[in-house]
Amino acid sequence: MSGQADDRVVIGKLNEIRTRRPPWQLLMVGNTDGMIAFSAETNNALMRIFDLLPHLGGVTIKTTSGDLSLSRDFPGNYVNEVDALLAGILNSEPEITGIVFPATGTRPEHMATVEDPHLLPEAKELAAAEAANETGEPPRARDEK
Repeated sequence: MSGQADDRVVIGKLNEIRTRRPPWQLLMVGNTDGMIAFSAETNNALMRIFDLLPHLGGVTIKTTSGDLSLSRDFPGNYVNEVDALLAGILNSEPEITGIVFPATGTRPEHMATVEDPHLLPEAKELAAAEAANETGEPPRARDEK
């Protein structure tokens, strides 16, 4: 009986994964002669391309009315959500000592740790500044301990 319950949980999780929407939507910006609307199938195919190529920053769609730039449009709070997920992972799994995010063309390599569970290298300092702003205290200098 326990095996069947476990199977139902696994099947439920698989269904959730299959129906889950990405945490972003397509952003289409262009200087076209008029309104351009693609079919749902085309929009879904474009989203799938971005799903399959996570490193892809954007593409340009050439149309008879002009060019459209497509990219992912993330909600403003996605970094906070990533930070919360990192904190949850690092606090619940003591054998994980860090999660390394590789360097990009604009950011150095950064390791999230229990002491600094953030996606961005500067996020710990930003969080401290926000907390200080809420309490009315000046933020501590970077080198202060």
